[in-house]
Amino acid sequence: MSTLSLLLVEDDTSLLEELRLFLSDFFDTIETATNAEMAYDKFIASTYDLVITDIQLPNQNGLMLVERIKKRTPTQTVIVISAYKEVDYFLKSIELGIYSFLVKPFGSQQLINTMIKVTAYLKHRNISKEYNVIQLTKEITFDIKTKALHVKGSLQELTEKEELLLNLLGKNINHFVGNEQIFQEVWHSPDVNHSTLRALIKRVRDKLGYEDAIINLTNRGYKLTVKSD
Repeated sequence: MSTLSLLLVEDDTSLLEELRLFLSDFFDTIETATNAEMAYDKFIASTYDLVITDIQLPNQNGLMLVERIKKRTPTQTVIVISAYKEVDYFLKSIELGIYSFLVKPFGSQQLINTMIKVTAYLKHRNISKEYNVIQLTKEITFDIKTKALHVKGSLQELTEKEELLLNLLGKNINHFVGNEQIFQEVWHSPDVNHSTLRALIKRVRDKLGYEDAIINLTNRGYKLTVKSD
């Protein structure tokens, strides 16, 4: 049975305790922090399935904390909560690749719905990690350990570069991987022509064969997506 862990960051201690008790129905382990430095120290000392942080924290903005976390662990799942509705906060959160953005005051039902959704996602991801197999669609799987891509039951032939690309994007499923990281891990060099990368992406897209299999964000990178059937 998959167990889930949470790092909860909130400087309002009464709200922190209220959320901790509420979320204990969804998470087996919950660590708390009341400021960004404490939270980051705990983050680098352990691993968490989910980080939930408020934006307004003492000394350091919560989005700066998220930026540090994402720089260290790009695949970390994060939910941001805030009392502010300013568009720039929302856009910055999206840019950082957060899972969800909750605006205070949010109702208990909204929180429940969000937790049901995110915990289902986390459990599915953990099971996939355990067995090394990513279920991209009902008929397409990629095995990170063996580098085997199966489409409709048939094993697809992959070049070495295609294997390396799929492996990298697969380990960061649903999260953008920067061009520089792709260059380094696929070609082991930062000096790669962008047209060469685009050609490799196209070949892998064609072999996957479903719409939006690999999404590009200009000047950001690429991400491999799971298709919801």
